[in-house]
Amino acid sequence: MATMKNSDDSKVFEESLYPLVEKSLKTNANNLVRYIGRFIERRHDEIYAIAPYDRIFYGQSDVDEFFKSINIKEGEVKQIMRNCFFYDIKYNPTCAKEAYIETLLMCIRYFLKHNDRKKAEITTIYLCFTGKIYASTHAFLWPKVAPRKYKAVMDYVVNNMLTDKYDLKKEGSVFGAVRKLSMTWLDTYEDRLKKPNSDDECGKHIQQIKERIRSFLYNIKVLYMEAYENRLYLNYETDSLDEDDFHLTDNDSAYAARITEGTMDWLTSKSVSVDICDRCQDNLVRSPEIRDIIESILGDPDNLDDIRRVVNIIICDYLSNNKGGNINSPKFITYSLKPKPNSHNPIIIEQKKIIISWLDENSPQYRKRKTRKATAMSYFKAILKYFVFVITIVADRQ
Repeated sequence: MATMKNSDDSKVFEESLYPLVEKSLKTNANNLVRYIGRFIERRHDEIYAIAPYDRIFYGQSDVDEFFKSINIKEGEVKQIMRNCFFYDIKYNPTCAKEAYIETLLMCIRYFLKHNDRKKAEITTIYLCFTGKIYASTHAFLWPKVAPRKYKAVMDYVVNNMLTDKYDLKKEGSVFGAVRKLSMTWLDTYEDRLKKPNSDDECGKHIQQIKERIRSFLYNIKVLYMEAYENRLYLNYETDSLDEDDFHLTDNDSAYAARITEGTMDWLTSKSVSVDICDRCQDNLVRSPEIRDIIESILGDPDNLDDIRRVVNIIICDYLSNNKGGNINSPKFITYSLKPKPNSHNPIIIEQKKIIISWLDENSPQYRKRKTRKATAMSYFKAILKYFVFVITIVADRQ
């Protein structure tokens, strides 16, 4: 087809796509709402998190399920969109060329025209969380230093840098913040969306909602990078998140900080100790494999912050339960290696998750054998032992 000029505009969505959506939603409106509910439930932890840690995955299977819920074929929408003036030209936002994005906009229009604000709201929230809106924006803003990887940085932002001017602070979750900006967008454009819109106007409505998501995430990203670059983020010996955190005396805090930094210097300046690996082995995991795993962990610069977290947690956990205790002691080793399977302390749980993620990433044998509980425990304890023994060596020298 011939390329139309932007100034020509078109009304494909109004004249062809909206009637298709209108016909569908007369009988499928509740199906759509139920599908959105399932989508949110499947990603409950990410969507209701206190901060944007994750990109919130959205794939073709989600697109397929959306179109199935309203009994419309994606291919049919794509065929309609071929007649839109910006179909084969450069256009901002590019996500306006996505069939599911424009279809959702028409769904929102339908609910507004039929005075069903509640369904319009939930559909708008879902639109915000789709791949070309939320996920792509999150990926663009955090291409390397992802909050999921550096959770301590985002924790610091939430607990020390956010003020009430941020919706994330006032609403308490990603969902709350996105819901707030969705409501603002609807309040602004509701009357306009009820009226006939050209394709360019539809594109601009989508651009507005994408810009609101970008602004929300960008404002958090600025604080996040400030905390990351200036190493402002959480040190467990000095900061407190809630009643489950470690509470140390001033002397123990200084002691914990000193041993933590000394341990990091030792780990990053020396090769993996074969002698320590020998002390960590048992009949299920042998010294050479432990050495290979530790070398892989220490050899990845992206692991340094997590290594420091694990070291700091080991030290602070002991000192918080043994006031004025000596880290260079058999009691420290016994306490640190004692299993804590039922701990509800989020910091202990975080430590366990980090070590397990290291094993998954760096040990093919662990991945093959981890279904056996005793084997998985041996691997976990071997890695934990290595760090505990290094900490005692550092403590002995200070």
